[in-house]
Amino acid sequence: MKWLLLLLLVVVCSFTVSPSLFSQEISREAPGLFSTRMLEDTVPMVAAKKLMIRSAATLQGTIRIRAGGDDTVVLSYRKKAKADTRSQAIDYIDVIAVDAARSPQGVKVELRAPNPAPWPGNNAGLIEAELVVPNNCVVEIDALYFNLTAEGPFEAVLVPSSLGQLDVRNVTERLTVTSANRKVTLENVKGAVSARTSNSLLTGQEIGSTAHQAHFENEGGPIEINGLVGDVNIRNSFGRIQLLKFEPGGGQTMIRGASGPILVELTRLNDGQVIVSNEFEDVEIELPRNSSARLSLAVDEGARIEVTGLPVRTDLVQSNRLNLVVGDGKALLSVSATGKGNVYIRAKEKGE
Repeated sequence: MKWLLLLLLVVVCSFTVSPSLFSQEISREAPGLFSTRMLEDTVPMVAAKKLMIRSAATLQGTIRIRAGGDDTVVLSYRKKAKADTRSQAIDYIDVIAVDAARSPQGVKVELRAPNPAPWPGNNAGLIEAELVVPNNCVVEIDALYFNLTAEGPFEAVLVPSSLGQLDVRNVTERLTVTSANRKVTLENVKGAVSARTSNSLLTGQEIGSTAHQAHFENEGGPIEINGLVGDVNIRNSFGRIQLLKFEPGGGQTMIRGASGPILVELTRLNDGQVIVSNEFEDVEIELPRNSSARLSLAVDEGARIEVTGLPVRTDLVQSNRLNLVVGDGKALLSVSATGKGNVYIRAKEKGE
């Protein structure tokens, strides 16, 4: 009889123990870092093909998205905790929830946690999420403290506000990304393009903005674009601007800097305007010898204007201003440097 009572007591106790001890399968990845096993969910995508990710502001982590799946969204994720003890980690992970469900627009993924967060000081609740989505989705992300890696093809990627590192590739129609104090990397992006960050590096490769003026902005960090076709608006301060293999469109391009050098390498000048201004640093422009443009160049007193290797006709010569004509003078290239910055214009030979 006693052994039957003992057995009953054990069974009852097994149901009163926290279910997280069985369901979460917490493992220690490193000192002070605990994680669940990889968890998975699959949600059918509706015809609208839009993926929306929303995170609580008390969570942080990484989101990786890859296009190329079928008509479903496959979500794989781990819930993690920075904690002093395993018991603390279990408590933290228990209050983190990941929910993926169909919506009228497509699929919505919510990353939930309490506000205020139960983890004090340097402790934290984290999520590492990986998603495989159909090609040409619209991706919209509101996850303030998450690093993002997204590789399309996507129709659009929209990250209106982030404090994480952003790496986005292969977008066909629209991209809007805004971060702060973290690196932004773009590659093979076309359409309506807008990217901003601060105090870090903003880089882009193979940017197409033939129907829309692309926008890039940084404060306290460099902007480096390699391969851009179309018009662009670039603004920067306390960081260099480097725009290589640039073919402007027929509209207006504006490049404005302050306290950092500007280098622009033009592969071709079409009809239109390219306006470059800088403060306290030099501007260097390279353009083909066979260009057709009017050059309007200006500096402050005591600074230099140098034009080399181009077949030019003089239109205006002053102590701090020089107007020249190259070829038929179809495009306008206006370059100014203030605060003792110099202007250098040189010919770029074919194949250079």
